[in-house]
Amino acid sequence: MKYVTKMKPIMQQAADIVMSYFRQDVAIHRKQDRSIATEADLASETCLKQGLAELIPGSGFIAEESGNGQGNEYTWVIDPIDGTKNFSRGLPYFCINVALMKDDDLVAAVTYYPAMQEWYYAELGQGAWRNDVRLRLDQPNWQDKGALVVISDFRVRQSQLLVSIKQACKPLTHVRFRVYGAAALDLAYTAAGTFDAVLFENLGWWDAAAGVLLVTEAGGYVAQYDGSPVNKSFKTLIAGHRELCDRILPHL
Repeated sequence: MKYVTKMKPIMQQAADIVMSYFRQDVAIHRKQDRSIATEADLASETCLKQGLAELIPGSGFIAEESGNGQGNEYTWVIDPIDGTKNFSRGLPYFCINVALMKDDDLVAAVTYYPAMQEWYYAELGQGAWRNDVRLRLDQPNWQDKGALVVISDFRVRQSQLLVSIKQACKPLTHVRFRVYGAAALDLAYTAAGTFDAVLFENLGWWDAAAGVLLVTEAGGYVAQYDGSPVNKSFKTLIAGHRELCDRILPHL
C-alpha cells in the first residue's frame, strides 16, 4: 500500500499532538455553523497539511478547519479530529481522518482511532484493513445478533421514521439505533462489521471520504438516500451491509 504506508507516520505525529491535549484545559472557539474547534484541531491540521504536502508535492487540500486549497490532480481530504465535541468533553471516541483523491476518485484512506491504537485503512482495489486484519462484509452477523444502526442527531428527532425502519427489518432482525458523535469512526466501524449500517446527513466531505472507501473496499454498500453515488458534493449517506441497506432505503 504505497500511500497508506507513507500516510501513517504523518498521522501518528498528528495523533501524538492531539493526545497531548486530551483531557487538558484546551482553548475552544465556536465556528459560524455553531460547531466547535479546539487548539488541538488546529495543531493537528497544521501537522497533517505540512507532512502530506511533502508526501505529494503540489497536491491540494480539502480540510475542515482551513478550507480548500487547489493543487494538482491529487487532493488530501483532512479531518484533524473527527468527534471534536467528544474530544473536548474527555470522551475518547474520536479519530484522525485522511483520504486521498486523484481527480474525483478516492484512492487511499486512513482513519486512526488513537485511544484504541486502531488503524483502519484502504487503497483502491486492495481491500480494507484494521491493523493487520482484512475487513470483509460478505458474511453479516446482524440477522442473529440484531442490527446496530448508527444515526446522526438529526435522525433522533424523526422517531416515526425510525419506527418504520424497525418494521421493515423486523422479519429478519431487530434493530437498535445509536448516536456516537464521530461519523468517520462510525464508518470505520461499519467497514469492520461492528456497526451494521449508518445513516447520515449534512456531513462535510472530510467526515465521510475515508469511510466511503473503507466500506466500499470491505465489500459494503455506500450511496446517498436516493441511491446515487457519494462524492464530495453529497448531502446524505447510507452505508453498511447491502441487504440491510436495501431494506432501509425505501423509507428514507
